[in-house]
Amino acid sequence: MIFISENNFSFTMDLKDENDKIWAAISVAPSKEPGNRDILLIDDNNKNISFRSITELMNYLQKRKVPYEDRKATLDFIANSLIILEKNQL
Repeated sequence: MIFISENNFSFTMDLKDENDKIWAAISVAPSKEPGNRDILLIDDNNKNISFRSITELMNYLQKRKVPYEDRKATLDFIANSLIILEKNQL
């Protein structure tokens, strides 16, 4: 299950397990460098992970045995977030 929130500068998506417990949050936000974006994951152990690519994030989620539909929704979320950020040049 997924919950998505957005503000003018970043987009956040919660990932929940089968018991509806949030185990991670994924964020897409502008980087310090203009024109770049950061993809971050904060897991339930408060471990922060920065991903250099969407593929790297997808591989991580697969290793965590995240269901296919949730990985697909995550991919759509990131793609849409990047499109919106690009349009707004944030």
